[in-house]
Amino acid sequence: MVVNIYDTANELSRQLRETQEYQGLQKAFEALKADGDTFDTFKKFQQAQADAQHKQMTGQQPTDDEIKNIQNLAKEVSGKKVVQDLMNQERQVDSMLQQLNKTITSPIQDLYSEVMPKMPGQE
Repeated sequence: MVVNIYDTANELSRQLRETQEYQGLQKAFEALKADGDTFDTFKKFQQAQADAQHKQMTGQQPTDDEIKNIQNLAKEVSGKKVVQDLMNQERQVDSMLQQLNKTITSPIQDLYSEVMPKMPGQE
């Protein structure tokens, strides 16, 4: 039997959109977009973070002003309820994705199980 794992992945992607976690995230993102000022600040924060990460990846360091700008934007957006709601929904989706990743990669974990270091308390 030939298995096309990509068909399975596409089906999983479709099913992800139907989960309570994803739908909650989608609803929270729509609420953020509906708050125009907060959404604009959120986009500025995301862009400033991406710019700083790009600099770091190319061996440069963000300037003190850039870091201060990111910190100020983070402080501003993190105090907004719509952003807090979005972050809570992101955590729920992330938790689900971590569980899925654990399940999907279990054959690899099983394959290497005899050489994996044991954590304290594991047998």
